[in-house]
Amino acid sequence: MIPENSPIALREDLPIRVAVADEHKLVREALRHLLQAQGDILFVGEASTGFEALRLVDGTAMDVLILELAMSGQSGFDVLASLRARAPSLYLLVFSGYPEDRYARKALKAGAHGFVNKACDPVELMVALRRIAAGNRYVSAPLALQLAREIGERDVQPDQRLSKREFQVLLALAAGNKAGAIGRQLNISAKTVTLYRARLLRKLGLTTNTELTMFAFERNLLTGV
Repeated sequence: MIPENSPIALREDLPIRVAVADEHKLVREALRHLLQAQGDILFVGEASTGFEALRLVDGTAMDVLILELAMSGQSGFDVLASLRARAPSLYLLVFSGYPEDRYARKALKAGAHGFVNKACDPVELMVALRRIAAGNRYVSAPLALQLAREIGERDVQPDQRLSKREFQVLLALAAGNKAGAIGRQLNISAKTVTLYRARLLRKLGLTTNTELTMFAFERNLLTGV
């Protein structure tokens, strides 16, 4: 979901402001040219280290940061945690040479909104960026299928833990919908949606929307949503 105070929520129909953090100049240059070729994206800056990425975020208005985990100076996961603390409304897309099957889940749990491997087609990167900018999460189709095959890791199924309404809210949140939109769909207030969210997080032992999304992916609950 897009937080009500997020940059994009306040900037409807304006370009998506995107910055890049990667220690390799060639990668930064390639991404800058790719982003500048998009009619709905505004390239706003770049960084070559984790420390530079933090300074860039502090001093530059942006909606999405494309971030490599492997950078000099700081662990990429430490940088993710610092970015989440400093700019909670900033959307973070990890674009990394690290294997997706080994690092994507860890990155999402650390605060990233999506993960794309550098071996991807540029079209996939742009799809991921726009999906994240719209308030959704992104992992590749192969990883989503892998997560769906890992059903059963928890011994109690969601429909045994949750009421029908809690389960409806779970599916809607995991699909990236806003509280207001969910409320209109279910004929309840946004405040009531927030209360249901808190209740189902407590029942499932989760703490964030990212974990909710991963929970739904792992059980193939989003099919048809």
